[in-house]
Amino acid sequence: MRGAVKIGRIAGVPIKVHWTFSFLVLLLILDNTHPTWSTAWPMVIWVVALFMSVTLHELAHCAVARRRGLTVRDIVLLPIGGVSEITGFPAAPKVERDVAIAGPAASFALAILLGLAAFLSGGKLWPPALWAGSLVTDLAWMNLVLCGFNLLPALPMDGGRVLRAVLAGRGDPLKATRIASSVAVVLGAAMVVVGLRYDFLLVFIGIFVTFGAYAERRAATVQASFSGLRVGDVMAHDPTTVLGEVTVQQLVPWLQAYPGRAVPIVENDRYLGIAAVEDLIVQPWATVRDACDKAAPVLDASQPLFPAALEAFSRFRRNQLAVMSDGHVVGVLYRWTLQAVVNQNAPAVSVRGGGSRAA
Repeated sequence: MRGAVKIGRIAGVPIKVHWTFSFLVLLLILDNTHPTWSTAWPMVIWVVALFMSVTLHELAHCAVARRRGLTVRDIVLLPIGGVSEITGFPAAPKVERDVAIAGPAASFALAILLGLAAFLSGGKLWPPALWAGSLVTDLAWMNLVLCGFNLLPALPMDGGRVLRAVLAGRGDPLKATRIASSVAVVLGAAMVVVGLRYDFLLVFIGIFVTFGAYAERRAATVQASFSGLRVGDVMAHDPTTVLGEVTVQQLVPWLQAYPGRAVPIVENDRYLGIAAVEDLIVQPWATVRDACDKAAPVLDASQPLFPAALEAFSRFRRNQLAVMSDGHVVGVLYRWTLQAVVNQNAPAVSVRGGGSRAA
């Protein structure tokens, strides 16, 4: 996710904080007209403890996702919670259901443990309190709220993913997403209306839910338009390859004659990287062996277009990727080819890709 700063890593998963997190700090400052260290530090501890709970919630998503064969990119902490960037969604309905339910289950388990700790230490558990009790008691109730709130049937929240998984297991996945996203839009609008009356934070959550629902519907439409297609079906076949010893000065004029084109760079039939004009803004006498993009992912001709190709384009922000089969370069896939495929069935959708998210 753009605008996020890495602060650490847990169990191999990068933990990041989004820049909008600063809004939460600003709200806390504005809520306290005469802030002093004695009044501020309990709130700081509370926020840290709360987002440790959110991180545990997201790590539960990630753990189950990994066990189901999905790839976890990172966890991003936001003012209203967290987001797990998981590559491979929308997955099979059963997999999506298991990944989605893991977060609320972890929050519920943590609420029970914290509640038990509060009870054994003589803390007051009733009536419910989020701000007025001891830290342990407040966190117990907050994790219970986190569990219940995430189970609301509103995409992209966990409950919405469970709803979509159940509906998709009975029929058309695209229809399931449309139904689940429609429910989310209604709930999001209701949150905004209620938030305008009682709590402005609920307005932000409602907006997040609404936009997230539209993003999920867009992703499902893209997936449907790519159904059954593999990388090899739409790539440019038998591309021109260039030896690594060729200089930038020699290759650039040729590429400039074919705007947007890229060529795989090889040496002794071994793929080195891919080169477009934008990759060759270096010294003219440098070789393309050194100037080509070696970090760009390489697609396999047998891979499905969705989500593999979209995620590769989005993550590395390239317009061209090399395609291989049996260890040999067999093609180049262009971003505008994917857009053309989408336009056949969903002309209003733009190809941007990206990993899916479990809230």
